[in-house]
Amino acid sequence: MKRALLAASLLLCTAASAQRIDPNAPIKAYAAKVLPRCPGGTVTVEEADGGPKNFQTFAVAVRSADKYCGTQKYLLYSPKTQQVLVGAVIPLPADGRSAADRITGKSTELLGKPHKATVAPFPLPDGLKSVSIGRDTPYGPFAYTAYIDASEQFMIVGMRGSMTVDPSKTLREALGNAGGARRGNASATVEIMELSDFQCPTCARAHEMIEPIVRQNIGKMNYVRVDLPLFEHHEWAVPAAMAARAIQRVAPNKYWEYVDYVFKNQETIGKRKFDEVLNEFVEDHDIDKAAVQKIYGSKTERQTLLDQVSRAFSLGIASTPTFLVNGQILGFGPEGSFTIESIKQALANAPAAAKKTSAKPAAKKTSAKPAAKAPAKKAGK
Repeated sequence: MKRALLAASLLLCTAASAQRIDPNAPIKAYAAKVLPRCPGGTVTVEEADGGPKNFQTFAVAVRSADKYCGTQKYLLYSPKTQQVLVGAVIPLPADGRSAADRITGKSTELLGKPHKATVAPFPLPDGLKSVSIGRDTPYGPFAYTAYIDASEQFMIVGMRGSMTVDPSKTLREALGNAGGARRGNASATVEIMELSDFQCPTCARAHEMIEPIVRQNIGKMNYVRVDLPLFEHHEWAVPAAMAARAIQRVAPNKYWEYVDYVFKNQETIGKRKFDEVLNEFVEDHDIDKAAVQKIYGSKTERQTLLDQVSRAFSLGIASTPTFLVNGQILGFGPEGSFTIESIKQALANAPAAAKKTSAKPAAKKTSAKPAAKAPAKKAGK
């Protein structure tokens, strides 16, 4: 009898433990890695009714004491293929128009400017199809990347990954191919990626705060800077980024000096033509002017830069500065203290570097998306 009671007790305990297991734990863990990490942030996951065909739909959010850091998105998960998409889910009009025409109309409505959508002819896993939503800009054609589900009722704008691959790896690989400038120790265990806009005042403040930390710990980090010029709002951000690409290619030892110069002189640069600013910098630093101008004025290089911006936007990164530490997006906010402390902590926990590193040259003194309706949340989740 005692053995029977003991067995029954064990069965009850096992059943109770099983009931306590959160079935959405893998979804929450994935969301925690792909969403921005914020001060005091908590990640929530709620199942949602409806949504794109072949996917389970979850509303995921980061809530934080920092009002600039929280975010809300949708996470789509395919139990069949383990495919995951994280971003915005936008219902499309239900009428007789083609998918491309309906996406064109919805995108034009949401973005406030005429756009043209093109839908790929061949499906991806789970019946998704890639969508390119483009328009002309003063710098060349610019396109957003999106997806349409198998039902052709929903457009998804966001990052596409897999539950079997760490999302930090997905982000790092997508952004790592953007041709950013690197310094430090390529084999370091700490990778810091900066996405910034030369005309962004907060980016300039962030640069001033980060630089002393970089100099002191250059051997313990692999530091990558990627241009993210927000050209819709900043008129000389693209020229400044193009100049950076040219200098990085022609005189790489002058690149970080150029970055320092632009961030320190934003106010005076904004009062001049950027061509004059670049010519002055090149002449003052004995850089091959003809070689720089060839890259600076190249339509092909400019298109590569716009495609770089598009990739960041497609991953849900559309504000500057944005920092990633080992693939985890950090919320910067107006002060940046959380990001700075997170970088310091990552470096403090990193092992000492054993390989030779590249030091930053000393600076030369100079004079001076869219909101839309989405699947409804289930009550009580």
